[in-house]
Amino acid sequence: MEESYVLEIEDATWGQQVEDSEKPVIAMFYSPSCPYCKAMEPYFAEYAKEYRASAVFVRVNVATNPWTAERYGVQGTPTFKFFCHGKPVWEQVGQIYPSILKNAVRDMVQYGEECIRKTTPIGQDITGYV
Repeated sequence: MEESYVLEIEDATWGQQVEDSEKPVIAMFYSPSCPYCKAMEPYFAEYAKEYRASAVFVRVNVATNPWTAERYGVQGTPTFKFFCHGKPVWEQVGQIYPSILKNAVRDMVQYGEECIRKTTPIGQDITGYV
């Protein structure tokens, strides 16, 4: 069996695997019954192998991990989300051309840190409620 470079993670391991990661994280939110997810999986696995030194690739089953999916506003599968220092910086929903995903991965690995440096975080205590 070929070694997998994609981690299967759950709500309970999300923080450790994604939010605490030193490397950029590319997450694929999927559901087992999604034909578009199945079509994208070989490409996702290929990019995980190719970019394993520069990024972490994870899969999240939305059927068994609804908390994480809801937290990040996942409303369809597949949803690809890129994280840098635990913060989402890019997203693409649906089956896409593999070249688009690969270019996004390459750009994330190359420019993800710069994106975070040029972002102003807002406090978690800011709400629209008085």
